[in-house]
Amino acid sequence: MIPKEIDYILKRLEENNFLGYIVGGSVRDILMGKEPEDYDLTTDASPNEMKEIFNDYKIVDTGIEFGTLILIKTNVRVEITTFRTEGSYSDGRRPDWVKFVDDLELDLSRRDFTINAIAMDRNRKIYDPFGGKYDIENEIIRAVGDPKKRFKEDYLRILRGIRFKSKLNFTIEENTLIAMKDLAHGLKYISAERIQSEFNKIMLSEIPSRGIYLMEEIGALEIIMPEIMPTVGFDQMTPYHQKTLFDHMLCVVDNCPPKLHLRLAALMHDISKPDLLTIGEDGKGHFYGHEIEGAKLSREILKRLKYSKKTINEVDSLIYNHMKAHEVMKKKAVKRLIAKVGEEYIFDLLDLMIADRICTTDERDIEFLIERKNLAYEILNSNESYSISTLAINGNDIKALGFEEGKIIGEILNYLNDLVLEDEKLNEKEKLIEIIRDKF
Repeated sequence: MIPKEIDYILKRLEENNFLGYIVGGSVRDILMGKEPEDYDLTTDASPNEMKEIFNDYKIVDTGIEFGTLILIKTNVRVEITTFRTEGSYSDGRRPDWVKFVDDLELDLSRRDFTINAIAMDRNRKIYDPFGGKYDIENEIIRAVGDPKKRFKEDYLRILRGIRFKSKLNFTIEENTLIAMKDLAHGLKYISAERIQSEFNKIMLSEIPSRGIYLMEEIGALEIIMPEIMPTVGFDQMTPYHQKTLFDHMLCVVDNCPPKLHLRLAALMHDISKPDLLTIGEDGKGHFYGHEIEGAKLSREILKRLKYSKKTINEVDSLIYNHMKAHEVMKKKAVKRLIAKVGEEYIFDLLDLMIADRICTTDERDIEFLIERKNLAYEILNSNESYSISTLAINGNDIKALGFEEGKIIGEILNYLNDLVLEDEKLNEKEKLIEIIRDKF
């Protein structure tokens, strides 16, 4: 069933003697029995003609030179593009030229993969000149036409193919895969922002390792994240790990919830181990300080790939603290850990620790980490104090008792925090004032 808002747009195009189709991933999803997350439309109407037809809509025309408008009405936001052909993406961002055409097949021929080169009209009639429906039914990712030509037009399409592999678990057609391998070096010409966008979608897919393994196989990972390559095939020389380092890291990624900062941290949490390997007298591998060096390296990588400061700081904190998975940790220590990483991230950290342990050996126990997660829930749900900021008293209250601004205020707050971490019942303003008067 086509949503009524989409049907209305297509109907209005028809009423004005223009063609209109649902196109791309939304048609692919419909044919796979899935509800599309959004709908892309294509038409033979020019951008200016669309503006006239939809003059009662709010129109965003940031892509008008490429024939793309965004129609907005109430809560509906639809991207609609004029049939077009286009040139290469020599700047790694946008096509060098765009030519509007009135031929649907010509428009579909410029698209990346056959599964995305299908159109559907409002009567659900399918237009499939390149066999995309067959490839969906047979779970094949195949470039439209000559794969080398398609990828040379825009090297980012190589990552898009990997993303579809990761998302759909389809098989990449042989000639398409060969072209991806031969042209993966072209990704170095693509802007960091565009690479990051596709990479994020791979990382947030159901099983990201499908895509990351393929990136490594075709040489794309070495272009985008060369710092990770020393982990491939790396033997950690420890009885606590059955997998190579690369396999371990991807296992951790797959076992973390689909949050971008968490999965990025999972991918890079052990990235510095190859540089820090030492062999103990027992013949076992050790990696002292790898969480510290790994956090630093993650910052460099993410900065290069143009991630936000917020994401960089989130990943840094999770990697830096991921080794604090001691089997014995009292409530006071859990509270300190919450204070260190924050309420917003404590469960991300514990999920990372759990996934990290799951991906070592089959017999490793994770029950203590699950219990720790439950304890953190208990602490936060009961509003127990876990840091100076959650004490029932603050610096201004202490100054009101006659203490002057300075070092003493911090000393008093730290002292009270230690007491309350041991005994939550003390976290009442009057009790804390009484303690201050007795002690200081």
